[in-house]
Amino acid sequence: MLRLAVDTCPSGMIMIDRTGKMLIVNREVDRLFGYSRDELLGQQVDVLVPERYRAQHFRHRDMFLEHPESRPMGSGRDLFGVRKDGTEFPVEIGLNPIEVGVDVYVLGAIVDISTRKRLERMKSEFVSTVSHELRTPMTSISASLSLIAAGAAGELPTNASRLISIAQANCDRLVRLINDILDIDRMETGEVTFRLECVDARSLIEEVVDATRGYAEKYTVPIRIDVKNSTANVRADRDRLAQVVTNLLSNAVKFSPHGTEVEVLSERRVDRIRVLVRDHGPGVPAEFKSHVFERFAQADATDARQRGGSGLGLHIVKQIVERMGGQVGFHDSPGGGTVFWFELPEWKS
Repeated sequence: MLRLAVDTCPSGMIMIDRTGKMLIVNREVDRLFGYSRDELLGQQVDVLVPERYRAQHFRHRDMFLEHPESRPMGSGRDLFGVRKDGTEFPVEIGLNPIEVGVDVYVLGAIVDISTRKRLERMKSEFVSTVSHELRTPMTSISASLSLIAAGAAGELPTNASRLISIAQANCDRLVRLINDILDIDRMETGEVTFRLECVDARSLIEEVVDATRGYAEKYTVPIRIDVKNSTANVRADRDRLAQVVTNLLSNAVKFSPHGTEVEVLSERRVDRIRVLVRDHGPGVPAEFKSHVFERFAQADATDARQRGGSGLGLHIVKQIVERMGGQVGFHDSPGGGTVFWFELPEWKS
């Protein structure tokens, strides 16, 4: 019954001994790799691994046998199998040790993820194509609405002016959303390059705050800078760092009560510089804290959408900071509100 269960399993199943010799293979392995069972039994499992990965496979097998424990392989990196005809295909592998006396055998479950990879690629291409196609007309519409609101087509009746303002605000929101989606797509596909250099975080923060004041005035939320260090040079990409600070500031302003203050602070921590953005808003609900940096995450989706939130800003912040060798996080602020922070390596001349 055990042989029948293994043989009819929908995943490929292989058992190997300590030397990597295959002792058991099921029908799905025959189908996936194009071999007959007799061709595989007694052979080294390396025959199913592309030649360029075999040295790496040896190391992983030895490490597994030294510390045998059930684990998945393939998450966070690509694994491939090679068929009898030489063609390769992406796989995920689950490893389980089986101890019999002093001997250790390894039972591996193999899943062909070609279809999943193809669907992920199609989804990424679709998002990228649609976003690019939308951005050009939306930018044009936004510019036209701005001209009309400024009186380029003559003075507008009060009701018409109000409707134009609503249309412009929502158009700008769509443009920001499209740009965010494109940013995420480029970062996840590795198309974004980071030019790491010495950046004066203090002066950059001042520039971003000046550029954000107009946005903050709409919410009647003043921004105060409290940067104690005369210099705070970090190793970063200047444009991407400005994007991080802008996202954190706009997020803090957006969710702050009218008349309250958003503070920007920095502090030196050994060989790192930490920048903090504090608001006096409602704070992050306890049940939502573990999801804050996820894509499209919103603690109160209705309220966030009314304020123009997409749930992408903090996810982008995390992606950028980590790609520059830093860390990002948040904590509750004494007296109410939330402090979002990020750390970057200090520039050493």
